[in-house]
Amino acid sequence: MTYLREMKRTLSIFVIVAIGNGFCFDRNSVAEDLGADTSIDITLEWSQAPDGWRYPMAIHVPEGDAPATGLPVCILLHGNGGNGAAMLPGFVGLFPCHALVAPSGYAASWNICGEGSDAPDVEMISALVEQLQTFDNIDPNRIRILGVSNGSALANRVFIENDNPGIDRIAAVVSQLVTAQHHEGDFFRPGGPTTRGASFCGYDAQTEPITGRKYLGICNENDSIIPYSGGPGPGGLVFIEAREAAWLVARSQGHEGGPIPGSGERVGRSNVFAYEYLDGRVVHLRGDAGHGMNGTQRQFIRMFFDGCALPPPCPPDFNGDGQVNGADLGLLAAAWKTPAGDLDGDGTTGGSDVGLLLAAWGKCP
Repeated sequence: MTYLREMKRTLSIFVIVAIGNGFCFDRNSVAEDLGADTSIDITLEWSQAPDGWRYPMAIHVPEGDAPATGLPVCILLHGNGGNGAAMLPGFVGLFPCHALVAPSGYAASWNICGEGSDAPDVEMISALVEQLQTFDNIDPNRIRILGVSNGSALANRVFIENDNPGIDRIAAVVSQLVTAQHHEGDFFRPGGPTTRGASFCGYDAQTEPITGRKYLGICNENDSIIPYSGGPGPGGLVFIEAREAAWLVARSQGHEGGPIPGSGERVGRSNVFAYEYLDGRVVHLRGDAGHGMNGTQRQFIRMFFDGCALPPPCPPDFNGDGQVNGADLGLLAAAWKTPAGDLDGDGTTGGSDVGLLLAAWGKCP
């Protein structure tokens, strides 16, 4: 796969014809901006889809003129059983200065090892990034990846396997590295089809992540799905202990010391603790928000992605849609007596947090 440098080229229609795992690009139209109604056609074929399957894409682009350098883009990767269209609204308010593109995976999943999909998802991401880099209103050097759960595992595959330097930041939320991706002292990618029955799921081709990217990993000690301390998990995967996984990422980016000891640095008055390597270029957040994120973790992502001058934060906007309303009240209620909905900094969700949410009711500033 070649990386498109220098020239900005855009397409009203972008056709990818799969030949094995290779691609042919049809570039026949004039330059244009990425918009919410842009047709992004990435159609691939593999054993489950011999006639080809087109990845659905949900797109959001901020209103107004893009900066001279173009907008940063965040590619959102949903969890198992989800889809891009449902994931997109929850990040519009969190990333007000990013264009957002949320693809949907085949069989509502991403191919890591034992999922329902065997699709060439890493190749899809590579093709999507190269297309996004051609639009006039997009900054080709600020393409970000954020994955949640199964999507986080794909984000980790992209970190390890993709060599496009335009991908500058990756956030992997509630799914750290697995032993298939790093074993015997090295990083690996699949040398052929992934399969649960093979040693390390078929990740047998040694590789090395490119340097220069920023990486944020968010994991929770009370996650009932992905084991923070490592061990067997969903899809036939074996997870590396979350702090060790962050250290392995940091080493790939130039860190020469050992893992950060101790409990990390508390973020504000929250129950989230940060382990920062390489002056904050690689960060691990340890929390207790189960298989999800609390407001502190979401705001940390917002600052880590740093797309523009940010408006004042709006902590009661738990779903990041720019409004404080019944949806946020429902999320706070679901977090009752846990730290996930803590707004007043006392470490738990209670009546005073409800009061703070009601006081902020309406549109966020």
